[in-house]
Amino acid sequence: MPTAGFDFAVLRRALEHGDAATLVALYAEDAEMTIVDRNRPPSAPLRLLGRPAIAGFWRDVCARETTHAVAEEVVGADRIAFVEHCAYPDGCNVVSAMTLDVREGRIARHLTVQAWDEVIGSAG
Repeated sequence: MPTAGFDFAVLRRALEHGDAATLVALYAEDAEMTIVDRNRPPSAPLRLLGRPAIAGFWRDVCARETTHAVAEEVVGADRIAFVEHCAYPDGCNVVSAMTLDVREGRIARHLTVQAWDEVIGSAG
């Protein structure tokens, strides 16, 4: 079900195929991304403001040798939530729970909370 002009299937394909350019195009120019994980706790999360900063993040993520699978999506009128499962060749698995606020067909706010396996030598 599309959300205010937002096509979740496009997001899913871009994540699962590592398509950074398509991912970046889904964000509003003034979008905000917040990431909480073992290295960026709730008191000091990673905050990326604006599409250029978010683009750098997605280019880095999509350049990694990982597999991605999107599941458990809930698509609403102006909010989307889903889980992304990632696997690195070294055996490290990552689970990311994401919530997106959509405005005028673009992602305006993105929150990720993620956890990953402890694998010696893992990039995480």
